Amino acid sequence: MAIATALCLAATPVLISPPAFAVTATSPVIAQGDDWSVTTVPGGYQVDKTLSAPLEIRADAATLWADGIELGIATESLDGLTLTVTTSDAMVTTASDISQGWSGAGDPTVDIPEKRSRLRAVEPPARDVAVLADDPAAVGPYAVARYDYDLGDEAVEIRDFGRKGEMRAAVFMPTGATGERPVVVFLHGRHTSCAGGARNPLAWPCNPDQVDVESYLGYNDAATILASQGYAVISISANAINALDGSLADDTGAAARGQLVLDHLSLLRQANAGTAVGLSAALVGQLDLDNVGLMGHSRGGEGVMRAAVLNAELEQPFGITGVLPLAPTDYTRITVPGIPTATILPYCDGDVEDQMGQKYIDDSRHAYGDDVLRSSVLVMGTNHNYFNTAWTPGKYPVATSDDWAIMDRNQTDPTCGASAPTRLNADEQYAFGNSYIAAFFRLTGGGDEQFLPMFDGSDAKPLSAGRADVRVSATLPSSSRFDINNFTAPDTTVRVTGAGTYAVCESLSPVDVPGVLPYCITRLEFAQAPDWSTTGSNGKANSVPSTTAMHFSYTEPVRGSDAAGELRVRVPGGSVDASAYENLSFRVSPDDTVSGSTDVTVTLLDGSGGAASVAASEYGDALTVLPGSANPLRKALLQQIAVPVTAFDGVDLSDVREVRFTGARADGGVLLSDLAFLTASDVGNVELSTRPVASVPEVTVDEGNGIGSVSVPVVLSKPAETASTMYFTALGSGVGRVGTAMQKVEFSPGEICKAVTITIEGDRAASTAASASYVTNVSNTQGGATIGDAFGAIVLREDDGVTDRSGAPAASLSEVGAQGDACEEALAELGTLEVSPAAALAGSTVTVTGDGFRAGETVDLVFHSEPVTVGSVVSPDGSVSFEVAIPADAEVGAHEFVATGFGSGYSQAAAFAVLDPAAAIPPSGEEPAAGEPGAAIPVVDAPAVAQPTDEPGTSAGTDEDLAHTGVSVLGWVAVAVVLLGLGAALMVRRRRLAE
Repeated sequence: MAIATALCLAATPVLISPPAFAVTATSPVIAQGDDWSVTTVPGGYQVDKTLSAPLEIRADAATLWADGIELGIATESLDGLTLTVTTSDAMVTTASDISQGWSGAGDPTVDIPEKRSRLRAVEPPARDVAVLADDPAAVGPYAVARYDYDLGDEAVEIRDFGRKGEMRAAVFMPTGATGERPVVVFLHGRHTSCAGGARNPLAWPCNPDQVDVESYLGYNDAATILASQGYAVISISANAINALDGSLADDTGAAARGQLVLDHLSLLRQANAGTAVGLSAALVGQLDLDNVGLMGHSRGGEGVMRAAVLNAELEQPFGITGVLPLAPTDYTRITVPGIPTATILPYCDGDVEDQMGQKYIDDSRHAYGDDVLRSSVLVMGTNHNYFNTAWTPGKYPVATSDDWAIMDRNQTDPTCGASAPTRLNADEQYAFGNSYIAAFFRLTGGGDEQFLPMFDGSDAKPLSAGRADVRVSATLPSSSRFDINNFTAPDTTVRVTGAGTYAVCESLSPVDVPGVLPYCITRLEFAQAPDWSTTGSNGKANSVPSTTAMHFSYTEPVRGSDAAGELRVRVPGGSVDASAYENLSFRVSPDDTVSGSTDVTVTLLDGSGGAASVAASEYGDALTVLPGSANPLRKALLQQIAVPVTAFDGVDLSDVREVRFTGARADGGVLLSDLAFLTASDVGNVELSTRPVASVPEVTVDEGNGIGSVSVPVVLSKPAETASTMYFTALGSGVGRVGTAMQKVEFSPGEICKAVTITIEGDRAASTAASASYVTNVSNTQGGATIGDAFGAIVLREDDGVTDRSGAPAASLSEVGAQGDACEEALAELGTLEVSPAAALAGSTVTVTGDGFRAGETVDLVFHSEPVTVGSVVSPDGSVSFEVAIPADAEVGAHEFVATGFGSGYSQAAAFAVLDPAAAIPPSGEEPAAGEPGAAIPVVDAPAVAQPTDEPGTSAGTDEDLAHTGVSVLGWVAVAVVLLGLGAALMVRRRRLAE
């Protein structure tokens, strides 16, 4: 699939339009069709597509395409009728067609012939799977009571949206259970919020004639099962975020959903203490918020992973003990340290068809050296929607579907079509979900170790999972592993002999910014390689490398006497005593040249010449190609094979020196990862991360007239304590005016900021937009840092004039000046203005000066408490000076001035006191004093803030000393309060920057 991802603000769905017609050379509209247009913006072009009806809301992201080239994820207007992408790719100027697609689904104008019906259905062989004696879906000893709450449709601020959303949840509690109960929070995914009727032009709340879809009630059975076992379960509604994230989120809503989870937990903390308004008193003393599990479905899965990271930044964090992303998205490549995680991947997912949640395991498993269990749970025959009854046809009256039809509209695929023998029906899939959700939280929150074999790679399953074919690959806690080789980088100690070759590889071909390693997958499409897909459709981290592996290729030997290809891997340290371990484990997948299956022989060698071998295929199905032959099937996916060490008969396990993989005597290849010896495991040890968080601030610069650059800072909330790495992305275009960038950013201990340089190309032409914004972010944090406010932007100001669509002049943005050192600007603390005098009557004129701003930027001066802009100047050299009239209606007391640079964002502030004229009236008979009628208005220098003195018996000032200035002691106390407030504002500003 050809993909050219452009730097984008956003994007959304589109319909196929008629051919473009020419526009005049003087028009700001560069290209145009009946329902689309391309206009100039700073650094690039804005592509707008008008829709005949709002798009379906789903987990997948809408995209815009121009003549077969994908432009990027689109932003949706609030009324749902316009999709917009800002791109720097000049090819849109000659576009003949703009159409709407979906992330990963390919060119929407290409009608792929329906050939699935001619594919042969193959009944898979029965797998020998252990059945657990205990069933996690069994109803427990407690009756279940409901204590739902609804605080209104617009009850809480949605993070970064500037809008409010609902605070609504279903609460399931065990009746008669004593003491605080473990808490489990469910978060549904992105689905239709308001069905039918007339759409609210502001998207939320639903209009009275619409159905407010109850997605949060779709997991009631799992909630009831857990509550009957003694858990407090809260399933929360996120319909406002679903209605708005296509328009207002730069991260597909991950941070907003994560914050919503924390907002509900904060409310539950109040309820537990008996102080929450609108929640039942029955919750008082019943909630153990130091033992919290999170389940998120679809984009809710990304939301709960984000919540787990955000939680660590709280002053009073909650105790999160397990996270279960169910059919999740991972547009933002989040890594989560120190929390047991199980991601469930439906094989027949038609919405998140690339199973991108696999990267939660791939990216986090070795990122932090932590000691927790991480599991990838692949379940065959299941789609995206049927885990939620409100999304399932026949179980809810509106807005339901079998999402596999997105991939297979006639439902004829022999693997995933509705009548395929391996496809689970809605009830079977829902039962599987209930079973695994209940098991995971009983394991992580309740210590029910009997359910560990469902998640540790043993592939045992309970009766309630029915005929579901479940394949689990686990990364055990570090205390349960001896890592031999994770194949994360080229290693000269690894060798190949005979008819074979090897290379450490990464990612699926192609990516916009190729890495230094060869591709692991070159013959499959975006959705067919969950471990490795990184193309532009994969959200916001387009070129970030994915899942290094060892690609071992082998061929048929030329002569029968020639040796087969053999990969030899030395043990770290020269030798290991493997007798104390239970299994030799590795993750493996046939490479994309294999059809059917392949096999390798695994051999252990000791230090005295002993060797023992087994066939890998005897211990699992990982070397059989996963089913399907029409995109998005088959899948190449790393799956676990665990060989008991006792199977290696004839080798001295106390002195293992080398592991060898011998290929078949035929053409083929495998991808290998995570070679290790394993002991018996548990869920490991939960940790609360204290690592700094990485953020990317917004950077504003002029577009310029030619080739130039902009520096984007990546900032940690505090200096790195250990080495930290992450990946910076600018969503640009290799042929556009804002360059595509993906760069590994490395922090050494003690470092707090690194700048990344991005190429931009300006022009001398006016445009229809005063500025254009291009998304930047950091992702896949490793080692000593996690993500904070990971999304920023490069904002390019149009510096050649702005016109409306008719060509008439329009207002430009304020001047932004010349960018200084990016890290110095990002780390700049709140500075201090000079005000002379520092106290005066309302209506007086004062002088305010400052420095440290960008040369050439507009600096606005605002008078607080009620903010009033009282001045605006362009700084010639970084300094500013204002002559300001204090507002005549300013209240007596403490105020402040704040000056802020429009380009740099740098601020300086100063306390100021408005004097009380009445305080200066003299006793009767004295001459009129300043401030009285007929007297001159006094303008005086206020004394400096009192400082302590070393001389005993001296005073820095008294109320009597201050009386002649017309300011009471209380007034100066107010000034001091302002100064303290400014200090607090500084801390908040720096914290927001860091976050």
